[in-house]
Amino acid sequence: MTYQVFKSQICQMLQHELGSQMKITIQDILKNNNTHLDGLSILSEESNLSPTIYINQYFKQFQTGRPLSAICQDIVELYHSSKISTSMDISFFTDYDRVKSKITYKLINYRQNRELLERTPHVRFLDLAIVFNCMLESIFPGNATILILNQHLNFWHITTNDLYALAMQNTPLLLTYDLRNMTDIFAELLLGLPKDLDQYPNSLTSLYVLSNEQKLNGSACILYHNLLKNFADKLDSDLVILPSSVHEVLILPANGSHSYSDLSHMVREVNMSQLSTEEILSDHVYYFSRETNTITM
Repeated sequence: MTYQVFKSQICQMLQHELGSQMKITIQDILKNNNTHLDGLSILSEESNLSPTIYINQYFKQFQTGRPLSAICQDIVELYHSSKISTSMDISFFTDYDRVKSKITYKLINYRQNRELLERTPHVRFLDLAIVFNCMLESIFPGNATILILNQHLNFWHITTNDLYALAMQNTPLLLTYDLRNMTDIFAELLLGLPKDLDQYPNSLTSLYVLSNEQKLNGSACILYHNLLKNFADKLDSDLVILPSSVHEVLILPANGSHSYSDLSHMVREVNMSQLSTEEILSDHVYYFSRETNTITM
């Protein structure tokens, strides 16, 4: 069975399971790093909102022998557990005064997202791009957002610079940073680890993880005003920044004990072997200077 036939079969089975009153569609959705996924939506007559269920992974399960009926049942259960029973008045999104307090930014790779950036207001930052979201936590559970496109600026009669200034103010307030030593994270994940820092290897005690409390697109925390500067002053050292993913970065004091070539190789290896394509931020290592309060590659 081809992927196209698989998609058609899934839609037919879901229609039969959920009833003819439900509208079931599959759309190509452009995700981070030029990743295209097929997003299935199920709309009822009572709501114009639907969770997006990506079905690409289900085709891989089918190819390894999982029955279509089991896959369909999984999708139905996922829909029922995450569906929203109310409708959303989308006209609010054209009203700048109603959305401006919810505008935030995130970091993505510039070169890998050229197609997306053609229709998205953005600010270039090293080999990355700053793009903007509108948070919808009052409507959707979790951390739902709408990516802001060029057309939205026309609704609001603002510029990219206006958007950037607003997001720089909002993001640290709405997405509070979380900066912890790696040993503290290990102590939470694995019971019984020693509490005495002397019992940890230096590679862990000098390694820090920076994200936001939501652990979603937390790499953008490196842009928070004076966050890196204050942390570098605390460590009395410049900083080396490893782009672990779009969700977090790793930070090391720049004390001369690390080979930047080795660190860059490690970042590339992790990107290739441990992350999905859409989670990758960059293959490059960054350097934060206390003297200039800037990040360079």
